[in-house]
Amino acid sequence: MLTRLAGGDVPVPGLIAEPAGALCMRHVPGTHGQELIRAGHAAAVLRSCGQTLRRIQAVDASAVFDGVPPGAAVVVHGDYGPNNMLFDPVSFGAAAVLDWEWAHPGEPVEDLAWCEWIIRMHHPDVVGELGSLFIGYGDRPSWRRRRAAMLAKCETMLAPPRPDGDTSPGARRWRRNLEITGAWTE
Repeated sequence: MLTRLAGGDVPVPGLIAEPAGALCMRHVPGTHGQELIRAGHAAAVLRSCGQTLRRIQAVDASAVFDGVPPGAAVVVHGDYGPNNMLFDPVSFGAAAVLDWEWAHPGEPVEDLAWCEWIIRMHHPDVVGELGSLFIGYGDRPSWRRRRAAMLAKCETMLAPPRPDGDTSPGARRWRRNLEITGAWTE
């Protein structure tokens, strides 16, 4: 994704090398989104998240993913939110979108809902600022659609289902996350 998006309208770090099992990227000056949220800048960070997501979704997915017909899907980051972004600490513009390993063609609501999930789960004290995300994005899909996308993503974290009823700590955590997410209201 870093090479496919390089030089376009989506801020990604430049790829220097790909040694076995690793990526070497150029340094991108900026401040981690979660750090800025903790410093009291949630509204500005979320507005920038919404604006940047629009830029990501404006990329032609058929040019990025093989076998995707034009207009059939958008580029989905797969773990989109301030947790995977660096920002200019003054303007709050996105400096880089990081960690593209779950990228895939999909529906526009996926990344928007996951960004909301990150805030609700990890920054519940700033849930009141989520309106800034939708303002930056330019749309606020229905709560039903956003919640369904959040639940679907949590379900994928449990996949594939195991016949032994997986009781690993990770499976227990994602079952609990499903319960928490299912109980949320807008």
